[in-house]
Amino acid sequence: MGAFGLNASIMDAANVAWKIGLCARNLAQLSTLGPTYDQERRLHANCIIRVSGSYLRFVCNSEFPLASFDKATANLANLPDAITYTPGKDLEFIREFFGKNGHFLLGVDAPYQANIINLPVRPGRPPVSPLNGVRAPNPRLCFSPSNTGYLYDALLGADRIHLVVFASDLQGPVAEALAKVSAIFSSPSSFYHTYGGQSRFNTVLITKCLEFEAAPLLSSSPLVGLKDNCRILYDDRAPDEDAHTCYEVDHARGAIVVVRPDLWVGESAFLDESEEILDKYFAGWLLPVSK
Repeated sequence: MGAFGLNASIMDAANVAWKIGLCARNLAQLSTLGPTYDQERRLHANCIIRVSGSYLRFVCNSEFPLASFDKATANLANLPDAITYTPGKDLEFIREFFGKNGHFLLGVDAPYQANIINLPVRPGRPPVSPLNGVRAPNPRLCFSPSNTGYLYDALLGADRIHLVVFASDLQGPVAEALAKVSAIFSSPSSFYHTYGGQSRFNTVLITKCLEFEAAPLLSSSPLVGLKDNCRILYDDRAPDEDAHTCYEVDHARGAIVVVRPDLWVGESAFLDESEEILDKYFAGWLLPVSK
């Protein structure tokens, strides 16, 4: 199991720190953003208690009862049923325990319930496969002809909200949608500038083009707003392991993903719908920057 509780404490700190930081700088309302800490971390912490408790009883060959939580009063309606260990039935326990909790133990299946910063998923096909409230996947990317890394390497800054733009090859149908996103970055009245622009948002554009192919396309008038406001990363991995496939992006429509400072997905939208969706999303919990 490792230091499961310690990892949870680190995630507790990561979850609450950026929220307090925004509120302390009068960039978000504490009454709106503050309650999301309990909404997100309480359920996750109790899952850890029950999952690790089940395994500990298996290791110690114990029938000591697990901690019990009142789901009604503790707002834990989504708390999963624990797997109870019965001495002598080791193989049955291992098969059920790891079959049910494998992803959770790896840290890739710890979704947060819907709230003001993890909106419920809209009907229809989602723009990307990682849904709101889950940890953002971390695919490998090319940063320059001589440097590769992972997406998280470009998502730095505890006070930054990350906007990850999936731009495919910058041509064809996706180019029209990208022009609309470029206009968002150029317009002083858009949500991007209303809530702080480059001082508040870290924007990354991921393209299937190579650097020499992307440069002239991004220098054209419709897309210059992207060039001026985004860090460009190149998705040059094999098609079955590249970032677009990892996020299951529609190459014709592209997508923009809001990744919170603690690296959880907050919201996502197809490029051609991003202005309306993200304007509504950020208006729900951010405060405009004073001019």
